[in-house]
Amino acid sequence: MSVEERRSREMMQQDLMDIGAWLVEHPEAATRNLEPIRSAKALQPGVYYNMGTGMVDRIFTPQRVALGHKMFRISRDPATPAEEIRHKALEGKTRWRQGS
Repeated sequence: MSVEERRSREMMQQDLMDIGAWLVEHPEAATRNLEPIRSAKALQPGVYYNMGTGMVDRIFTPQRVALGHKMFRISRDPATPAEEIRHKALEGKTRWRQGS
């Protein structure tokens, strides 16, 4: 892996961490703008916000979740660009593309 690839991956991860930190500071935004996942025993691939940990994660394969979790789906596509994830978390709109 080249230095440039590593830097790009670190920036993508930092973007997700920043979105998670913003959602922790504004918990009403998660309940207003994101789709709650209440009764799932396993999460399907996508991008999720875990209110308990304050993390935004990309999930590429189905994963089991603990009972009592407070998870919100941001996107069903784990490859969603960080800009679209940020837009959905902050404003609740989907299918936003930069420049539109």
